[in-house]
Amino acid sequence: MIKLSHLKNCSAVKVQPSLTIEKLAFCTDTRKYQQPSAFVAIPGVKVNPLDVITDLLNKGCPIVFFQQDEVNDQKVKALKSLFPKVEFTPVTDSVIFLQELAHEHIKDWKKINPRNTVFAISGSNGKTTHKEMLSFILKTIIPGRIVATEKNNNNHLGVPLTLLGVHDKTEFVVLELGSNHPGEIKVLCDIALPNAGLVTNIGATHLEFFGTEEHVFEEEGYLYHSIKESTDGKGFFLQNMDDFYLKRFEKTAGTIRYGESAEAEAKVVFLDNGAKMNDLTATNDHITGKHNKLNLITCVYIALKFYPEMKSFILAAAGEFKPTKNRSEWIKFEDRSVFLDAYNANPSSMKAALQGFKESVETQGHKLSETCVVLGDMNELGDSTPEYHQDVAKYIAQLGFPNVYFIGRYADHYLKGFPAGQMRGSSADFKQEYRRNLLKKYSIHFIKGSRSLQLESLFDIT
Repeated sequence: MIKLSHLKNCSAVKVQPSLTIEKLAFCTDTRKYQQPSAFVAIPGVKVNPLDVITDLLNKGCPIVFFQQDEVNDQKVKALKSLFPKVEFTPVTDSVIFLQELAHEHIKDWKKINPRNTVFAISGSNGKTTHKEMLSFILKTIIPGRIVATEKNNNNHLGVPLTLLGVHDKTEFVVLELGSNHPGEIKVLCDIALPNAGLVTNIGATHLEFFGTEEHVFEEEGYLYHSIKESTDGKGFFLQNMDDFYLKRFEKTAGTIRYGESAEAEAKVVFLDNGAKMNDLTATNDHITGKHNKLNLITCVYIALKFYPEMKSFILAAAGEFKPTKNRSEWIKFEDRSVFLDAYNANPSSMKAALQGFKESVETQGHKLSETCVVLGDMNELGDSTPEYHQDVAKYIAQLGFPNVYFIGRYADHYLKGFPAGQMRGSSADFKQEYRRNLLKKYSIHFIKGSRSLQLESLFDIT
């Protein structure tokens, strides 16, 4: 519930409402409205929410915030005649209003208890996995007291909506921060005021907009500077010393350096079914690959930092975590084992997943000749797109996979790096061949590509 007194500090509010209600929940989706909540009408590309709010007004919505312009003024005038008891409050910009309101709410929440924490996660790869793992562990050990980013709602709208879900009993927020343009992480940090966090790694992501990995580092790494500045360097920050860029951060009082590097304080050692960090061991039979083992031990370490008295429960929860749908997920389909990651792909995540898949194949006692590898496009890589696809294809050759299929508009670039592979146009073009022949021919399968390929459709998964 949000204090309506926070509205006085929101510059986007043009007229202060006269409601006597002290607190309200806020909603931006007419489909998810629950009475009594305030509704924020955010203009969409195709739909103006003021055209579809009759049902929620009938349910008793007390106040609607709308972005004032000539068209919306006319729509509101008509709605007022039908719903005279509803207060329609104009704002200059609905998104900015939402961001300002979330900022005021989280600032007030952090004052309630010094233990209240906004733990933010940025980086090129592994953000969502970290968020899912950490929130799963924490929700298991302290249910009802955790708020976390849902799905990948990590942008200028998703972050404030997550923060507006924080309530009086919340004591820990797991917040994923996403960016594909310069300056976006700063905007999110200024809204959320994180006092702890980590940057997972820096890689070749969204180069279409950032240009170089150095610029990716400047963007994703802003989280470190935000925490350092807002906590006078005392805020808990995990620093990945195995990352070429992240190891450059100066150590602060709250920094813990981790990794396989000799400079790491929290030394990581990988196991067959998990990893160790100093004397802490976490295992899980549901995950694959060195990168996911690192994610797991990191999340266990974070949970123990804040809840050391619950060590045994944290380790038990870590062992129960299973990857979310279409993300580094092992599925069974027509009696075949399939590693499916149809959510995202970039050079570093592709290589990590392939390496982890090979380890899993060998652990399960299969030969590489029994595997089928299907790779889709890696998007938003800018001018270096051909080189990145060729480089990943060469890596496949180094790993020794013989049966490889490339799907999408960049398939020809893959093929230049691995001429022994085969090229197909799209998931739809490939589906019939894959299901009739390849699925049955090979025992174990690897499927990974960017979201635009919808590779999950090979299995009729939506």
